[in-house]
This record gives sequence, C-alpha cells and structure tokens, in this order.
Amino acid sequence: LDQVCGVGYRKALEFLIKDYLISRETDEIVIDNIKKKFLNNCIQENVQNDNIKNVAERAAWLGNDETHYIRKWVDKDVNNLKHLIDLTVRWIENEVETERVLQEM
Repeated sequence: LDQVCGVGYRKALEFLIKDYLISRETDEIVIDNIKKKFLNNCIQENVQNDNIKNVAERAAWLGNDETHYIRKWVDKDVNNLKHLIDLTVRWIENEVETERVLQEM
C-alpha cells in the first residue's frame, strides 16, 4: 500500500484546493471552470494567498511524482507530501479563521 498511497494523497490535495476555491466563489461560471482545470492551473491562477499557493504548489509537485514513472524529486517521499498537504490545510484554516474573526470584530 505504501507504493500507491501517494496517488490518493495527490487526489486529496486536488479536492482540497478545488473545494477551498469553490467555497470562496459565487460565480457559477468560475466554479465550473475551477472544476475542469488541472490542479496546477487552479493553484497558479486562482489561489490568491501566497502561503497557500507556495506550499500547495510543492505538494502538487510531489503528488505528481507519485503518479509518474520517473521522479523529479528523488530525495522526497510520501512523508514529505503528507507534510506539505498538512501545511496547506493549516494555511487554509488560518485564512478562514482570520476572516471570521475580522468579520466578527
């Protein structure tokens, strides 16, 4: 299973980023475009927060390595991928919570 779990983490990253972007959008045309876009394009074109963009981009790189025959990041593994996804989640949580507090006060 440790040989195939990276593919699942890569898919989870894509769902995380697209769900995050869709949750912030009201325009149905933009939402439909997000659903159809490649993950990297979503990160580059739609993610506005630089912290989220930077760590999600690197997570996508490692996630892609898990799906391809030749690895680009030979010194990184699925543990690094999991760490970057976790960091992406935390940056998203921080953004959402900060916005909530600013709206309340």
